Amino acid sequence: MTEHSKEMPFWDHLEELRWRLIKILLTVFAGGLITYHFSDMLMKFLILPTESLQVDLHLQVLKVTSMFTVKLSVALFGGIILGLPMIIYQFYRFVSPAFEAKHGMAVFLTLFFSTTFLLLGMSFAYFVIIPFSLAFFTSLTATTIEVAYNFTLEGYLTYILWMVFGCGLLFQLPVISVFFTKIGIFTPAFLREYRKFAIVLFLILGAVLTPPDPVSQILIVLPLLALYEFSILISKIFKPKNET
Repeated sequence: MTEHSKEMPFWDHLEELRWRLIKILLTVFAGGLITYHFSDMLMKFLILPTESLQVDLHLQVLKVTSMFTVKLSVALFGGIILGLPMIIYQFYRFVSPAFEAKHGMAVFLTLFFSTTFLLLGMSFAYFVIIPFSLAFFTSLTATTIEVAYNFTLEGYLTYILWMVFGCGLLFQLPVISVFFTKIGIFTPAFLREYRKFAIVLFLILGAVLTPPDPVSQILIVLPLLALYEFSILISKIFKPKNET
């Protein structure tokens, strides 16, 4: 951007923010339309983890409008997920206008890392965490009580979508590291100093997102620790040259 654009008045900044928000909403809307078109295929894919369970599980709808709201939910999550690179790009362009001239490559790398780690996080949730959590929660049936597992389709898909989307966001840690390093908040020394607090936080997240057994908690904590160490490396690469 030019010096003139960097010194825009307050109302011009609000106008720029408005247009960037409009672009984000249009991107999410377009992604939602695409996802809605393939919603049946996506729902079948999201239901696949239930086929390996040891219980006879049935999915059902309890309201006339349930299928429509379920498809809208899938479309909304899909639109946000497909639009996340654009969301990050628009946010990056709004808060870091000075980076365009000096660090144009950083924009491309941010989008690349964002998309890559989003896919990694979603895949990790779908192929690792969700099968473990479903197997655990459906194995708690008491032997003296006959329990029928009849989940609502809406409740099941809400759990799966939030798990997939949440892990995708957690895996954005290296992208967050790039951004906060560029604006001078993160440094390699800062991240190394707070590593022990990050480990505690990851253990808490592991306990919240997974069943209370050590194996599944380790499965989510270890990748987060690896991402944190990678974030330190990223911070070292992208730190300003005048910093030690």
